[in-house]
Amino acid sequence: MTRVVLRIDFDAERYLGHGRIELLELIHEHGSIAKAAKAMGMSYKRAWYLAESINSTFSEPVVERQHGGKGGGSALLTQFGVALIKDYRDMEAITLKACAAQLRRMQKKLGAASDFQP
Repeated sequence: MTRVVLRIDFDAERYLGHGRIELLELIHEHGSIAKAAKAMGMSYKRAWYLAESINSTFSEPVVERQHGGKGGGSALLTQFGVALIKDYRDMEAITLKACAAQLRRMQKKLGAASDFQP
């Protein structure tokens, strides 16, 4: 399936892309960085690092963490975090719509899928 993957580079070090948005969506769904990490097949440490990186990109928090106790911690998206996901997904849809004709032309010229792996 052909898709357009959007990546927003704010500067040389800060960016927002489909993987980070997926992590935020899963944190929102599960209420936990650990559960979101598991759903994505990544380590908790990596997911925690990415959540911290996303938070430090913006002037207000995207993910708020509650430190664990007996039942473990939790993580919630802020209102800004929920809006950030919506804006990103809206931008993806706009981009896909704007590029539909070009994508159709490219798809018509696709060769057979191969097992080539660089």
